Amino acid sequence: MKRVEKLKNWEELCNDGEQYGDPTSNLTQDQKAIFENIKDQKVLKLQDAYLFVKRDEVTRAHGINLATLISDFEPLSSIQTIIITHNNLGPEGIKIIAKSNSLPKVDYLHLGSNNLGDEGIETLASCDLFSEVKTLNLEQNGITERGAKALASSPTLTQLTSLNLVDNRIGDEGALAIANSDTLSNLIYLHLGGNRIKSEKAKLALRESKKLTHLKTLKVF
Repeated sequence: MKRVEKLKNWEELCNDGEQYGDPTSNLTQDQKAIFENIKDQKVLKLQDAYLFVKRDEVTRAHGINLATLISDFEPLSSIQTIIITHNNLGPEGIKIIAKSNSLPKVDYLHLGSNNLGDEGIETLASCDLFSEVKTLNLEQNGITERGAKALASSPTLTQLTSLNLVDNRIGDEGALAIANSDTLSNLIYLHLGGNRIKSEKAKLALRESKKLTHLKTLKVF
């Protein structure tokens, strides 16, 4: 993946002399795929790794390369929503994105099915880049009790109003950490389906939490 030289903003990309009328003329194939999946300059939506690679090539190397491209791609400087799923970012990829100097602080972040694991969640939970996220979807990322505790104690995710952790493995202890979280006190929506939460104590703690007082929708099964 090659970096575009002197690519500063949307106006330059779309209106610069030779490439007027063809804003993707100076982009690599991968950069073009990114650019064409930016909606209204505000939404980056990449839900299919096959935009970039074949079915048997959605490796961790792909995820790392994609993260590297996204973290240093100026046309993303105005987005408000990031939706990247099924691209195998892994903990390495989220670390690269977290260090980006180009990405703005978004309010909607969907990173489902990216094999982030607990290590990746710890990076996300400690990163100031995500401090304005209100809606966070981390479904199917192999998150355990450790990752749930990182989210629950995060110093930056204090503005979350919606959290989706469907089909992870946070268990009873992870659920209890969330139920007792000051960080997550603004949650209105919480989906913990498919997380191996079995004890009635943990379920009751969520339902009757003195921390999650704004919660209107709770799904736990």
